[in-house]
Amino acid sequence: MSTLLGFYLGLHDSNVSIAADGVVKYVKSERITGIKHHKADINFVRFMCQKWGIKSVDAVAFSDGNRNGLGACKPGELWSQVEPIKDLFNVPTFCIDHHYCHILSAWPLSRLKDIDIGVVIDGRGDHDIRRTVISDPSSIRSLYIYYDKAPSMGNLLESIGYCMNLAAQPEFDVDLAGKIMGAHAYGNIQKNFVDSINISEIGTNYRDLFYSIPWEGKVPTATKDFFDFNNQNFKDWLSSVHKIVELETLHFFQKYTKPTDTIIYRGGCALNVVCNNVLINNFPNLIIPPHSYDGGLSLGTIEFLRLLLNDSEFQRDGFPYWQNDIEDEAPSLRIIKQTAKQLAEGKIIGWFQGQGAIGPRALGNRSILMNPASTNGKDMLNSRVKHRESWRPYGASISNKYTSEWFNIDQESPFMLRSVQVNEDRKKNIPSVTHVDGTCRIQTVSHNDNMIFAELIDEFNLITGIPLLLNTSLNGGGQPIFASKEQCYNLLKTTDLDGIVIGNQIIH
Repeated sequence: MSTLLGFYLGLHDSNVSIAADGVVKYVKSERITGIKHHKADINFVRFMCQKWGIKSVDAVAFSDGNRNGLGACKPGELWSQVEPIKDLFNVPTFCIDHHYCHILSAWPLSRLKDIDIGVVIDGRGDHDIRRTVISDPSSIRSLYIYYDKAPSMGNLLESIGYCMNLAAQPEFDVDLAGKIMGAHAYGNIQKNFVDSINISEIGTNYRDLFYSIPWEGKVPTATKDFFDFNNQNFKDWLSSVHKIVELETLHFFQKYTKPTDTIIYRGGCALNVVCNNVLINNFPNLIIPPHSYDGGLSLGTIEFLRLLLNDSEFQRDGFPYWQNDIEDEAPSLRIIKQTAKQLAEGKIIGWFQGQGAIGPRALGNRSILMNPASTNGKDMLNSRVKHRESWRPYGASISNKYTSEWFNIDQESPFMLRSVQVNEDRKKNIPSVTHVDGTCRIQTVSHNDNMIFAELIDEFNLITGIPLLLNTSLNGGGQPIFASKEQCYNLLKTTDLDGIVIGNQIIH
């Protein structure tokens, strides 16, 4: 098989992948630099090639959209061959369209030849395209079914975040939509307002909700101090607007796909767990990868090269725990039991095991964990460690053996990409992960996917009778998910974390 190099060096979340003899290595530059949403340049690609001992490759592919001067595909073009990049490798080199690359990046979850349709919704692709539908993604002769440049739901929610003054640092503007996603649950949906919106058209005119469609007789942007979370009128508007987003997203899928289609859904907007739950309930064959955002694009570049060269499929073993960072001795059963006991006692514990997961969510190898039964767990975690907005909920990781007993779901959700209802008789048992609307963003955990994390949940269940843990990413405010022990030690020193389990050692 060929040796293939691919990378994405966009405005944020740069990442590099290499495939050699069918085995893939992946790294996101923020995990190396410790800078959240890091924007790398071509020197980082050279650095990783040296670190991995790559002295030659058969082909190179990248997605850039000319953000770094490397070039871009023409409008309507999915890929193009370009001149080799100076001082890299003098081999056939290809530029891949941003959205096509998103769809190709889904290969770790499904063979692309089994996919009918690829859908991408994000903040901005190449040539300012925000929404794309592509047929037959396994063919490098794939065709656009649809694309548009209208601001997406992500742009809408991001703009609301700006109006709420949540953008402390410009490079973190990509986080704003996710922050708003949690806030919408605190308002009351005004049905008359939602019903007055033309759902079939609002998707290409989302900003009208800001600038021209009145709310309670006034346009939001013309109302002084409207975007204030302490303003109940604003919270009701936000809840109503998010409901419109859910309905419009469903309408978009219904227009371009069929319920029986196997669909890949990617882009930053595919991290909206509320919309995702609506979509999955209507499209049972919908596939949403954990790396739906730009942080997974390099996997799409090497998949393009594999298809072009007609190589055999890449190995998928261990996915999604593919971050090329530190591995340590696995924890013994004694350490797992001790950790479960401390969690049951109400301690806040960091959990650093194996390799980190690809994507922005904590999936059990780089996590901060807590007892979900704590009555004030969210406030404790915010004040002592995470320091984030008070309205944002925390997710839960549950043993897949008990999922339907605790949540209104009969499927696995291994990547924490759905917000589902907590069963009514269980809400009182897990207040720290039950959001104000009675939902929880869940990760189902099996022994096959993550044996060590599953064993920890099992031990916690033996003590408490609760087969789930509050789970959030192992980092501090404004930091990427950790990739080194040193980052863990510093978090322990600078916050009120009770301890961190690194490999087979509990550190207090």
